[in-house]
Formats: sequence, structure tokens, C-alpha cells
Amino acid sequence: MDKRALKSKNAIIATFLALIKKDPGERITVKELCEKAHINKSTFYAHYRDLRDLHEQLEDQLIDQILSTLPRSGTYSIDQPEQFASDLHQALIQYGPEMDLLFPGSSKAQFGVKLEKAIRQVVGSKYPSFFSTPQADILLTYQIQGAFHTYLNYKDGDDVLIRTITDISKALIKLY
Repeated sequence: MDKRALKSKNAIIATFLALIKKDPGERITVKELCEKAHINKSTFYAHYRDLRDLHEQLEDQLIDQILSTLPRSGTYSIDQPEQFASDLHQALIQYGPEMDLLFPGSSKAQFGVKLEKAIRQVVGSKYPSFFSTPQADILLTYQIQGAFHTYLNYKDGDDVLIRTITDISKALIKLY
């Protein structure tokens, strides 16, 4: 992508994020976004099909960023699932502001589903036979959704919380 296209795309993203941060419930239009970003509508449509496409691409980027902060670029360790749960919770804390911006209120549940799907793809590619037992499947779901919902309820991530997450994961792996 050339510099001008990259500059335009960054302006679109920055303006979009500023608009949803200012008033998350307000309906944004492409026209309004383009005016505030100082670009033409054709420039917007050169990068995105519509505002939903822009939002979905930002969601996917957020998930990629979270996965990239996990050890070994988001890979899952069968030998240390408790570390994965703790690392995932820490990543959610790190990217919490972005998640809150893109998934306000009750739409956070959508993010949990998208995150689980992405992690399952990573785990499935690294360990193709991982999902052959229901126990492994349940363990992974628990770790992803448990870390996610724990983050939603306890955003500070103190030591007691992290120890609790890892202790539960250790207990579950014994069942596996």
C-alpha cells in the first residue's frame, strides 16, 4: 500500500474511533466520517465496503493483536494450559480499552465468541487431534470464556485473580 493510501486508511480509522468514542450510541454515516477525516467518499470505498466492513476489520485486528501478545504468537500449550488462561486474561486487560470501544455494552458477548473462534483455529492448526475428546474441547472453552468473563467482572487482574484462574485450569487439566 502506498503512503497516500495508508495515510487515508489511518485517517478513516482514527476518525471512526474518535466518533464512536465520543458517542457510542450515535449512528455514524459514511458522509460524516469522510467529512471529519477530510477524504472523499470514493477514498473510503476504496478501502471498505461500508461502515460494518470497517468495524469488522477493526475487530479482526484487535483479535490478532490479542493473539500476538500471547506466548508463541497465540499458540496454546497442552502442557501448560494454566499459563494460557493467565496470559489470555492479561492480554484482555491490555486491550480492554479497544475492546470497550469496539464492543460497547452487551455487544461484548460477540467479542467473546469471535475470540474463541480465532483461538480454536490457532489451537486446531497446531494440535489437529486436540478436539478429539470432549474434555479437551470443554477445557479450551472454559479457559477462553472463563478468562474473558473474569476480565469483564474483574478488570484489574490482581494476583489473587490470576492464581485462581491458574488453579482452576490446573484442576481441569487433571480431568483431561
